[in-house]
Amino acid sequence: MRRTNIRGHALRSEGKAYVRYGQDWVRQSWVNGPDHIGRGLCECGATSEVERSNAARQRWHAAHKAEVQAQP
Repeated sequence: MRRTNIRGHALRSEGKAYVRYGQDWVRQSWVNGPDHIGRGLCECGATSEVERSNAARQRWHAAHKAEVQAQP
């Protein structure tokens, strides 16, 4: 797999699940298991839909970066 690094577009916590808690995004760490239901967060502030796995959030982020890279 080819990795594309774009300044300001890093995926937080390698795609771990985040949930909204008040005004903040917090990592969902109270559930057992490697994958949790939640959103992926990009450094730029973009968020994925609610996904069921880290891999799904990583795929979202790859598509997000491709969109950013395609912009003129």
